[in-house]
Amino acid sequence: MLKVGNITARPGERAFGYLETMLTRAGMAPDIPVHLVAGASPGPTLLVQGAMHGAEIIGSIAILNFLEKIDPETMSGNVIAVPVANRAGFELGERGSRIDGKDITRQIPGDPNGSACDQIAHIYFQEVISQANVMVDFHAGARTAYERYVLFMEEDTPKNLTEVQMRRRKIVVAFGLDQAAYFPRGTFGGTETKRSVEDLGVVQITLEFGGGTGWHKNGMDNVRDAERGIWNLLKSMRIIEGEFETDGDLCTVYNAGVVIWKPNADGLFIRKRAFRDELKAGDVYGELVSPWTGELVAELKSPKDGIVIPSGQEWPTVGSTSIGILGTIDRVEDRRTMDMYVSF
Repeated sequence: MLKVGNITARPGERAFGYLETMLTRAGMAPDIPVHLVAGASPGPTLLVQGAMHGAEIIGSIAILNFLEKIDPETMSGNVIAVPVANRAGFELGERGSRIDGKDITRQIPGDPNGSACDQIAHIYFQEVISQANVMVDFHAGARTAYERYVLFMEEDTPKNLTEVQMRRRKIVVAFGLDQAAYFPRGTFGGTETKRSVEDLGVVQITLEFGGGTGWHKNGMDNVRDAERGIWNLLKSMRIIEGEFETDGDLCTVYNAGVVIWKPNADGLFIRKRAFRDELKAGDVYGELVSPWTGELVAELKSPKDGIVIPSGQEWPTVGSTSIGILGTIDRVEDRRTMDMYVSF
């Protein structure tokens, strides 16, 4: 039997309910909506979650579409699906939670004696994440950046991989996108969360998928491919049978260690370089100009050589933020020769 909090599903069944978390000081209950799909036969468990950052909703739609189609009678294993993990952030279209001003995902594994998001993270870690064999965390560029890659944690010793890392390499490629990336330690924060998850033996990947000011042009394609990735992982884990559907034979893996930061100036952002363009150190990636006169405010130059990975910002760029991410090719995986199946 699959059980999360007070929600239960027996083999061959599905269930929906709310995982109780905590009460705020005002008595609000930011409980988490959870779908359980328990396969008719035993097997591993896939966790898919969306909107941990409230405005990043590509994964949420893909998860709901997936849930309309999945049949537990055809499954050897389980799915735990959380379309909106951060309800407070989702309601206001914000990354974090105004309940205590924190980012839930950065608080994992949480603290039962901490503030609201610490407590929510603790309950979620104990009740949901700990039951998974593979965890897929859908993120996106929200209203600002357009993203399309599988993101995973840097490997400490690539020539001596742990069992979790070997499984993760397969999962990264099996998802089906033509590019993946990792941030070298120190590029951004948040590695403590990922390490706490993988210390449990849970294989974890993050999807940076869609978003940006062209959402209405690209949105449905992104939702389709996000859902496609969920089905691919079920096949990779042998929860269901079927052929993989992917972007193509190759998946390029980038070391995404070059970040272009916006200077201490504001203006209308004009991106000069596109996805897969190669830049040398000092090349102009984009410009900030006055929206009133067109006068150049600042040039945004690459600090190092690199290849543009989908990123950027919407045009009224204000405040301190990353404006672009570049990478160097770490390796190219070939799906025609790679074993993409994982066993647990």
